[in-house]
Amino acid sequence: MTISFLTLFFGLITGSYPVELAVSGPVAAVELTVDDRASARLPGPPWKARIDFGRTLAPHRIVARALDAEGKELARAEEWANLPHPLSKVEILLESTKGEPPRAAKVVWANLHGEAPESISLAFDGRPLKLDPAGRVELPAHDLKTIHILTAEVRFPGLQRVHRDLAYGGEYGSEVSTELTAVPLRSRSGKLPPPEKLAGWLVQGGRPLAVAAVEEGPAQLFVVRTPVPLGSLSAGLGTRGLQVHEDRFNMKLGRDDQVRFVHPAPQRVQGSGEASDLFDISPVYTDGDGGLPYMLRNLGRLSSAALGVVPQAARIADAVAVAGLEATTENRRRAVLLLLSGDETQDASRYDADKVRRFLAAIRVPLHVWTLRRPAPGSLAAAWGPSREVEARGDLRLAVDALRSDLDSQRIVMVDGRHLPQSISLGPAARDVEMVAGGPR
Repeated sequence: MTISFLTLFFGLITGSYPVELAVSGPVAAVELTVDDRASARLPGPPWKARIDFGRTLAPHRIVARALDAEGKELARAEEWANLPHPLSKVEILLESTKGEPPRAAKVVWANLHGEAPESISLAFDGRPLKLDPAGRVELPAHDLKTIHILTAEVRFPGLQRVHRDLAYGGEYGSEVSTELTAVPLRSRSGKLPPPEKLAGWLVQGGRPLAVAAVEEGPAQLFVVRTPVPLGSLSAGLGTRGLQVHEDRFNMKLGRDDQVRFVHPAPQRVQGSGEASDLFDISPVYTDGDGGLPYMLRNLGRLSSAALGVVPQAARIADAVAVAGLEATTENRRRAVLLLLSGDETQDASRYDADKVRRFLAAIRVPLHVWTLRRPAPGSLAAAWGPSREVEARGDLRLAVDALRSDLDSQRIVMVDGRHLPQSISLGPAARDVEMVAGGPR
């Protein structure tokens, strides 16, 4: 008895959204919930519905429960919206009769770009099986007294291999997996105690969470920069600020800290089912490439050829939201920097500054807003709330110092299980720390 999501919850999602599931076995109904609230009930195939994520941009947990005729749960699957996702997903569906070993297995996949896989493979307890064109295969005779492992591997053009493991039999009746959630804390006393001494520091709904590790590696800064041409931007920076610094390596962030740029004009990609707008993200730059002012002026720009056949209008607020989402992907110390001239008034974003600010607060990513001059009344910069002017060299140095201090003070605590970031809070045992919050700094 298996159930899995075929829908890819990529990007930023609010409002009504279509969902499709793959269900095997004698299921009487499927119940869908969003953040533990009932959203839809499907009485039979096709296993498709629409669920409502509401108007607020925030992370969500979606659970699908397969039920029998009496309403008893037979199997469940979960997905997450407005949290990082791989570009492709792979699932293994089992065909079986209750109480008997599975007769067959099928590999199903989905890919954001709508690309067909270059190859699909499935192994049963390490033995390769030959799939038919539909990705299905009859399984060898076996029993349920011991654990059996099915391993699928799918290769897509230009993407790394995507793996999926499924275990059943023995003491397990379903898939076995271990996941961790990264929780950023700001420490007021430097290093945190080891994980075994952090019991009771973090809680969810009043229940303590088990801490698995504390991460203090390099930080990541994601930059969204005004979309005006390079020449205009350099001229707008003035002779007192970013443009004048004899040393390329002035005002660096921490050693090995990483800087990436999110381009605010997305590219339209036609995927399987519907089109998606993707925001280009630059390669990683470090202190070996230069100080932050040098990077802001010279690095991370797209050539006109890279903007796509039909360039989209700049969506600054949406790009900030995407930058925040990307900042949570690798579970590192993080921040987003929005650099504006101060007099922009046009933004084609689907979400406004206030909604994006709240989203970054929910996923716990600090936001720093810099302007090249005092924000004009009614400008985009004014809508983002408190900001720092960085035209003067002294102001720029103070802004870089504040950003570096923010990143240096963060510690990433890894807790067992996957949880919505906004559902975790400090427990009574926490000392000299605070939760990292989003919003302008």
